[in-house]
Amino acid sequence: MFKQIKRASIVLLKCLVMSSKKRFGLRITRSAISRRLDAESYAYGTAVPNGHPQGTRIAFIIGFLTLILISTQLSNAQSLKQLPKFTGRYIAAISDGDFLASTYGDAKLPALGVSDHLSILTLPLNGKQETIAQINASNSVTGAPYALALSPDSQTAFVVETLKPIPVGATRREQLPPGNQLVAIDLSNPRRPVVCSRMAVAPKPETVHVHPNGDLLAISTQTPDKEIILIPFQDDQIGQPIEFSLRQLGIQPDSERFQNGLYVSQVQWHPSGHYLAVNLDYRDEIAFYEVNRSPEGNPQLIPWGSPVKVGKDPFTGQFTPDGRFYLSSNWGRNFGAQVKTLEQRIPETRGTVSVIQLAELNTPASQVQHRVVSTAIADLSPESLAISPDGSKVVTVNMRGTAFPMNSPRFTRQATLSLLTLDRTSGQLTKINDYPFEGILPESAAFDASGNFLVLAVYDYFTPKPEGGIEFWRVLQKPRPELQRTGYVVDVGRGVHQVLIAR
Repeated sequence: MFKQIKRASIVLLKCLVMSSKKRFGLRITRSAISRRLDAESYAYGTAVPNGHPQGTRIAFIIGFLTLILISTQLSNAQSLKQLPKFTGRYIAAISDGDFLASTYGDAKLPALGVSDHLSILTLPLNGKQETIAQINASNSVTGAPYALALSPDSQTAFVVETLKPIPVGATRREQLPPGNQLVAIDLSNPRRPVVCSRMAVAPKPETVHVHPNGDLLAISTQTPDKEIILIPFQDDQIGQPIEFSLRQLGIQPDSERFQNGLYVSQVQWHPSGHYLAVNLDYRDEIAFYEVNRSPEGNPQLIPWGSPVKVGKDPFTGQFTPDGRFYLSSNWGRNFGAQVKTLEQRIPETRGTVSVIQLAELNTPASQVQHRVVSTAIADLSPESLAISPDGSKVVTVNMRGTAFPMNSPRFTRQATLSLLTLDRTSGQLTKINDYPFEGILPESAAFDASGNFLVLAVYDYFTPKPEGGIEFWRVLQKPRPELQRTGYVVDVGRGVHQVLIAR
């Protein structure tokens, strides 16, 4: 009988060991188990009544198996419990295959073979083999992390191409030709993305945003006198571009500013669809324009109040969900003809977030006045920010020193997220804390539909795998707001630099 029990126990043990090996990476050899069992038998066998060391051995085997079984069950339960209950239809992310994280420092391009693409991660998460669909979509990490936009109904994604793919034989950053493509991708079936329309626009488009009605795109470009483009979109087709110059919109050249201050780093629609925010990055200002449509449907941009001075280098920004405030993420970089290296450009002081309180929507044009009501310090190099669905929390994504070469004294292995709370009545920002993590060039984050989780785009890691990841963070509410890294990462390949949630 003891032999039968022993034989069954060993079979069960092998199965559990194999399961544990697959799940936890354990390596337990048969000889090691035998030595362990023999040692236990020798130590405790003589103490067994009636002198049955073999019975003790079997008892130990059963106890050992029970311990593994309980441990495995607890680990499974814990994994399921910790799996982020991320809410939304899908997660969309774009990756730049033409740039290494190190390209910013040494200008060297990677070898051919990795393409730019859009990744669609279908929700809910299953914790096993996540469903990811990918489609080629030329894009660039060199602009603000808003080269991707989703339509209000989440049926279409739009991607702009700032730089074209690496030409054959190119090895340096300056050899990348300017891009000019706007692509519309049908996501009615997120598992099967399909390009439904494309158009050539002014060179070097950088950011795109979709009107709340879904019928008008706003694009910012690096092309002089075509800094803003509005493009109709109907019946899955891109219409003819309508171009605007900053000079035409009342922004005059400033010889004391880099490139005369005529650069738009981002555009974003107000939730009402009546206004457009324009980040005048080299002027440290945010301008707002009212959008009027003629009887023929052609949109016009009319200044809505005067541009508002904010912090240095307001690279990106977002409206709060209720449209009462606009928040700018002020990176703080240095610009000018004398700035030639990464060390000279990237600031050594922490960036800030500015809160602009907008004028009431029915205010007469002559009395419109927007003003900064709050400013808070984030961390080093806050390239972008995310606002929770209820407008009460703000997270900045801070690259810190991860952009520098590892031999630079300013290099850091850790980036951070900064969590702030926003008073939805007064606009007062309060810094809660910075949350460090290892990752290279994180640039974009987004809250899920519940506001209880955050997803983060990390360009690269210091480990072979994952290469580039979508990370999941938990947003704790009590006793005070906190961020918690779940440890759950979905590898979508190197170069992911923007992430959005289809709610």
